[in-house]
Amino acid sequence: MNERELMRFCACCPNPCRRDVPASLARQVESETPSALALIALAVIDGHLPYDADAQAALSRTEAAHACKAACPYGYDIAGAVDTLNARLSAGAAA
Repeated sequence: MNERELMRFCACCPNPCRRDVPASLARQVESETPSALALIALAVIDGHLPYDADAQAALSRTEAAHACKAACPYGYDIAGAVDTLNARLSAGAAA
């Protein structure tokens, strides 16, 4: 599965993984769930959202999504994929 397909798959998922976000996590924000991050990433990949400082900041908030990794029924590491995308885009923006 390529990066875009992975983000699309997760963005459309009903988030069964959210139950693994610990209540002790400092931030409990909808936009930091795996599917929300995947939707933001998909919008950037497809050119519907510019990769600017706001998008970079949004895509860097993966702490809750990392907590969900073990609960993904499909075994995907969305937070890791978002981190990789964000690092790649950040490197390209800095060049």
